[in-house]
Amino acid sequence: MTSRDQQREKTKKRIYDCAFQLFKQKGYDNVKVQDIAKAAGISIGGLYHHYKSKADIIDFGYNTFDENLQEQYEQKDFQTPSEGIEALIQFQMKTCVDAGVEIISITFCNQINAENQYRYSNDRYITKQLIANLEKAGLDETDQKEIAEVILRMARGNVYDWCCRKGSFDLIKATRAQLNIILSYYRI
Repeated sequence: MTSRDQQREKTKKRIYDCAFQLFKQKGYDNVKVQDIAKAAGISIGGLYHHYKSKADIIDFGYNTFDENLQEQYEQKDFQTPSEGIEALIQFQMKTCVDAGVEIISITFCNQINAENQYRYSNDRYITKQLIANLEKAGLDETDQKEIAEVILRMARGNVYDWCCRKGSFDLIKATRAQLNIILSYYRI
């Protein structure tokens, strides 16, 4: 990566961080692109060079999540496939809790309306690692993909319900309990 590429990524990340800080403070609908550009110390044109819209900024969060997950996940050594799966989903839920209900609710609204399908891609780190763990558990390729999708749907459903209920339950604990049911059902 050239120094120019590194600078571009640094600016893109700064815009993202500033945008989410403003979203937390003012609410997504109350933040204008101009506000984000000002907070990031760039021109509006500079912001549009990196992102097409506020929704595009939210989508960038999936890339950031995947990078952080990969960094954390690869630092650990899991004894069993189920431990690896539990760590992936635990990281996902903790990320949601740390971001907060308002930001995750905005993210879910964006998912419904967005054209970007990356979040459902089998190329995402979380999906690849779920499948890798299911392969280690001895499941065939069809079952690996199907069970990975079941786990991801359960996780998304719990996050959605947590947002609808304004964070009124322990997302991490509830998801862990349901994940254990799934893993037990498939004997993983």
